Amino acid sequence: MNGAGGITSLTLQENNTVHVGVFGELDVFTGPELRTLVIECLDQRPAHLVLDVSGVSFCDSSGLAALLEAHKSALQAGATFTIDGVRPAMRHVLRITGLDTRLGLRPKPARQRFES
Repeated sequence: MNGAGGITSLTLQENNTVHVGVFGELDVFTGPELRTLVIECLDQRPAHLVLDVSGVSFCDSSGLAALLEAHKSALQAGATFTIDGVRPAMRHVLRITGLDTRLGLRPKPARQRFES
């Protein structure tokens, strides 16, 4: 588990998929941490990158930008990208910004992988 600054993360790798559980606030201060974490995960050359954001308590526009950048980085690395565990408030923001269709949200939360 990593928790150097404002976000805490837990990374799990199975079947050529990297699952990343993100906990805390995703904002101007922690967005760079997420970007670094995603690059480190993509260095493992997974076929799939899944971000579980069920532990994210707040996400501002900088957090949304970090998610967009994570999506772009995954695609450039040849990996699929999925966001899992999106809470209703975040889902609403993603829907009104149009990012819900762009970022590969799972329609229903998958089984709980990470617990805070």
